[in-house]
Amino acid sequence: MLSAFLIPKRRTVYMKKETIIMEEKDIRICPVCNKEVERNDMNFTRDCHGITFRLVCNDCWEKLMEKGYDGQYYSEADECIDEDY
Repeated sequence: MLSAFLIPKRRTVYMKKETIIMEEKDIRICPVCNKEVERNDMNFTRDCHGITFRLVCNDCWEKLMEKGYDGQYYSEADECIDEDY
């Protein structure tokens, strides 16, 4: 009679590696309220002619754009461009 040897079973354990994703956040300071805000939570205001004026947080943007534009109204007469420019 053949005797059998007891061979311990081998277990193969697969461990999942945790993937750690480090994201850099682009933090800016709002020029109106001086709060640190993530860039994704900021918008550009527009002046009276629709030209990009400044980058502010969403809370300040709503307040500044209530009248339709940010800053003072100006026309071509307000621009002082010298002839030798």
